[in-house]
Amino acid sequence: MPAAAPRRSPGKLRRWFRRLRITLLLLLLAFVVGLMFLHLFGLPGFLRRPLLQKLRDRGFDLEMSTLRWHFYRGVVAENVTFNQMGETNSPRLAAQEVEVNLNYRALARFGFEITGVGLTGGKLSLPVRDTNQPGRELNVEKIRANLLFLPNDSLSLNDFHAQFAGAAFSLNGVITNASALRDWPLFQPVEPKKPGREPNLLRRFADALEKIHFAKQPDFRVVLSGDGRDPQSFAVRLTLNAPGATTPWGSLTNGSFTASVFPAEPTMPSVAELNLHAADARTPWADVSDLDFTVHLSGAEAGTNVVRADLNMHASRVVTRWAVATNAVGTAQWVHALTNAIPISGTGELRADSAVTEWATAITPSFSAALSPLANPPPPDVSWGGWEKIRPFVLAWSVRAAELDTEKLGAEEVVCSGNWSAPSLAVTNLLVRFTDGHLDARAQLDVATRAASFDINTDFDVHRISPLLPPVNARWLAKYSWGAPPLFTARGTATLPAWTNREADWSAEVAPTVQLAAFLTATNCAYLGVPADWVRTHVTYTNLIWRLPDLVAGRPEGTLAVTHVADDRTHEFYFGVHSTISPEALRPLPSTNAQKALNFFKLSQTPILDGGVWGRWREPESVGFTGHVALAKFSFREQTADEFQSFFRYTNHVLEFLDPNLTRGTQTVVAPGVTADFNARRIYFTNCLSSADPFVIARAIGPTTARALEPYMFKQPPVIRVNGHAPLDNMSDADLRLDVDGGPFAWSLFRIPHIAGHLEWRDDSLALTNVEIFAYDGAAAGSARFDFARGSGTPFQFTLAATNVDLQLLMSDLSTRTNNLEGRLSGLLIITNANTEDKFSWQGNGAAKLQNGLIWSLPVFGILSKPLDSIKPGLGSSRFSEGTATFVITNGVMFSKTLAMRAATIRLHYGGTVDFDGRLDTRVEAQLFRDTWVIGPLLSTVLLPISKLFEYHVTGTLNEPKTETVYIPKLFMHPFHTFEEFFSGAENKTNALSPQKIGP
Repeated sequence: MPAAAPRRSPGKLRRWFRRLRITLLLLLLAFVVGLMFLHLFGLPGFLRRPLLQKLRDRGFDLEMSTLRWHFYRGVVAENVTFNQMGETNSPRLAAQEVEVNLNYRALARFGFEITGVGLTGGKLSLPVRDTNQPGRELNVEKIRANLLFLPNDSLSLNDFHAQFAGAAFSLNGVITNASALRDWPLFQPVEPKKPGREPNLLRRFADALEKIHFAKQPDFRVVLSGDGRDPQSFAVRLTLNAPGATTPWGSLTNGSFTASVFPAEPTMPSVAELNLHAADARTPWADVSDLDFTVHLSGAEAGTNVVRADLNMHASRVVTRWAVATNAVGTAQWVHALTNAIPISGTGELRADSAVTEWATAITPSFSAALSPLANPPPPDVSWGGWEKIRPFVLAWSVRAAELDTEKLGAEEVVCSGNWSAPSLAVTNLLVRFTDGHLDARAQLDVATRAASFDINTDFDVHRISPLLPPVNARWLAKYSWGAPPLFTARGTATLPAWTNREADWSAEVAPTVQLAAFLTATNCAYLGVPADWVRTHVTYTNLIWRLPDLVAGRPEGTLAVTHVADDRTHEFYFGVHSTISPEALRPLPSTNAQKALNFFKLSQTPILDGGVWGRWREPESVGFTGHVALAKFSFREQTADEFQSFFRYTNHVLEFLDPNLTRGTQTVVAPGVTADFNARRIYFTNCLSSADPFVIARAIGPTTARALEPYMFKQPPVIRVNGHAPLDNMSDADLRLDVDGGPFAWSLFRIPHIAGHLEWRDDSLALTNVEIFAYDGAAAGSARFDFARGSGTPFQFTLAATNVDLQLLMSDLSTRTNNLEGRLSGLLIITNANTEDKFSWQGNGAAKLQNGLIWSLPVFGILSKPLDSIKPGLGSSRFSEGTATFVITNGVMFSKTLAMRAATIRLHYGGTVDFDGRLDTRVEAQLFRDTWVIGPLLSTVLLPISKLFEYHVTGTLNEPKTETVYIPKLFMHPFHTFEEFFSGAENKTNALSPQKIGP
C-alpha cells in the first residue's frame, strides 16, 4: 500500500491566499484609479489617437473638447463637431456628447474595436446664403441616435430622434455592407462652386419652411433596411402624422402619410406603396375632405426602369375652382417608364355621387380610360403636330353622367365613348337622353388625311340647345315650333386645317370641303306661327351650296312643296314653290302689310300657286319671283269672284300679272297684262277688258275710289276697256283711260237704259267725253269733268244735248207723282261749275224745246187751266204744238225770260226763277189767240186787256205753286168775284178777298 502524501501546512495556504487577495485588490484599485483618471482627465494620447482613427475609418471625423471614459457608458466625447475635409460653408453637425461603444474583448487584447456610436444633444446646421441679405441657417436640433456597428460591415441605427422645422423625426434601420455607402453620389464631396453660382434650391426650401406652421408637432418616422452595395435592395417605410399644418401649398388637418418600399426578391419584383389620409386638405387647386389616397408600385421586369402602378383614391368631398364632387372615387392601373412622362399602358376610372361645376351639375358622373401600345404604329410624321405625341398608343375612353343640368341645357343622361388608334380618332357613341327624346351621334377623324366625318340622329326638342347657339342662330331657330320633337338624321364629312397651322382660316379652308346629307320630319309644327300638320325634307350641302330638293309641308286643306338652292359664296338663293294651302295660314306672320292683305281676302277654296323666288340674302332689291296662281270662290274687300288665274313675275320691285283672267258669274275681266310698279307706286293696265260691275271693282280697289264712283251706278255691268295707270296709294297720281259701253245706268234722279263714252282719270280729275245716252225714248250726247282733289264733295261740269226725249218718261224719274204729260223734249244743258254735295253750287245755261206737248198736269202750268177753261171750255187743256225756252243757272237757281208754250188758241209766257228745291218766283201771262193762223196777232191785240187779267205772280214750289194777280189789287177784288167766278158764274164769297190757289 503506497505511502500517504504529505499534507500541506494550512498556514502556508493562508499566506498564498492572502497574497492573491492583496494582489487582486491592488489590481482592482489600480483599475479603478485608472478609470477615475480616464473619467476625470480623459484618454491619454496613445489611446485617443487610435480611437479617433477608428472613427475616421467608420466615416466620423470628430473634434471635441474632451474624450473620456464613463463608468457605465464607455468612451464619451463631449462638445463634438463633425468635419468634412475640403468643404467650406458646408453643413455643420455638432453634439453635446458622442458615446463610443467598444468591444471589451478586443480591448482586453489591447485592440480597439468600435461596436457603436451614440449621439445626444446633436444639432445639424445648414447655412443658407442670401444675396444682399443676412445669412440664415436651417437647423436639425435635439438629435439623439444610437448607431451599432455589427459584424460583416453592417450598421444598425436605433432610436434616431430629431426635431426639424417644428416636426419630430425618428429613424431606425439596418444596412449591410455599410462601407459601400461612401461610394453613393449622395455622400461624395461636392466641387466648390464659384462665387455667385450657388443653386438657390436651398434658399427656396428655407423660404418655404418659414411659411410652414403646425398646429401640433407632427411625427415623422422612417424605418429602412438594405445592402449598401445595391440601392435597389433597400426596404423603406416612412410614416408622417400631422394633426394640423399650414403651408404655402395649402393646409392639412389630421393628416397621415405612409410610404413603403420593398426590394425585389428572386420570385417577386420590388414594390412600393404610398398611403395618404387627411380629414381635411386645402390647397390652391382643391379642397378635399376625408381623403384616402393609395399608390402601389412594383417593378415590371428585372433590370428595367419600368414599373407597374395601382392607384386608389377616395374623398367624401372635393372642391376646386372648377367643380365640387361628393364621394369621389378614382382607380388607375398603368405601366410606366421612369424616363417618359406618358405611361406605356394603363386603365383608369374616376366617378362620384354628384358633381357641381360653374356650368353644370350631374349625378353619378364617371370617366374611364384605357391606354395600350399600338402594335404597328405608323412612321413618325411632323405634319401630325401635337398628335405625334400619342402616335404609338391605343386609347379608349368613356364618360357617363346622369341628370346633367346646366344653366342652358338639361339632360337625363349623357354617355360618350371613343378610341384612338393612329391615325384614327373616333367617337364611337355620344348619347344624350332628354325627357322628350335623345341625341345619338358618332364621329371619326383621320389624323393623317385630316378627314373628319360624323353621323347624328335626334328626336328631341332642339329648342333645348338654343341657349348654346350664337344669337343669330338662336333667333333663326326660334322661328320654328312643334308639338312633338322632330326626327332629324344627318351625315357629313369635312377636311380640317393642317395641324401645324395655328391660325387656320376655317371659312376658306374647311367650308369648301364640307359635305352634308340630312333628313328632317316633324308633325304639328309651325314656322313663325304658321302651322302645319307635318313636314319632311332632305338637305344636302356640297361645294358651299345648300339644297332642299323635296321640302313638303301638309295642312288640312292642302300641301306646300318647296325646292331650295342657296350658294354661300355668292349668297344667291332660289325657292321653287307649289302650294295648295290657304293664305289664311299666313295670318300669324308679323308683317303688317300681309295682315292687311289677308283681312281683305275671304276664301272658300284654297288657291293653287306654282312659282319660284330668287335673289341674294340681305339684298331685298335683288329679290324676284315668277309663277302662276289660281283662285276660286273668293272675295276681296267683300267683293266676290268665282275664279281668278294669272301668270305673274316680280323683279326690281315691279310685279307683273300676265294674261290675268277674273270670272264673276257671267262677268269677266281679262287683260294682256297688269303691272304694279312699287317704285313709281302705280299699277298699269294694258288693254284690260272688263264686263264686271265697275262699282264692285271700285270697292275692291278701295273705299276712296268707291265713294268717288258711288253716284254713278250700273244696274248691269257695262263693257269697259282700260288703259293707263292708277295710283297704289296717292290718288292724285293717275292716268287712266276707260271706254265704257253699257247700261242701265243711274245718276242722281236719272235712269238711263244705255250709255257709252270715254273716261280719262288723270291725276285728281275724271273726264267723260264722247258720251252717248239712249234714254226716255230719245238720245243724248255730252261730256263731263269731275275734280276729286277737294276734300268736300266733288266739283264737276258737264254738257248734255238731248233730242226727242219722251217727257212723260223723263218726269217719271224726276218726280214720284204720276203724270199725264205728253210731248217730245229736246235741248241743251251746260253746267260750267257744280259740286256733288251742294246743289246750290250749280252754274250754267241751256235751252229746251218741247213739241206736241200736253203739260197741264204740271202744277206750274195747271194753275191757268181752270181760268182758261172758263173762257172757253177745253182752252185750259189745249195741246201745245211747241214750247221753247232759254235759261241761265246761277247758284242752283234757274232763270228764264223766254219760256213760251204755243197752242192754236193760246200762248203762255213765263219769266222768272226756280231753284233746285223747286221754289218758284215767276210771272206768267196767257195771250189769247196769239198764235191763231193769220188773224192771231190782231185778235191778241184786241183782247190784250183781257189777257192782262190772266197775268199772275207765281210763288210756292213746283208741286204746290201759289198764284197772285198782277194787275188787280186785292183791295179791288173784295167786292167782286175772282176771275174764275166771274167767267164761270160760280159764287164763292167767303174767299173773295184771298187769292185763289189753283192747281190740278
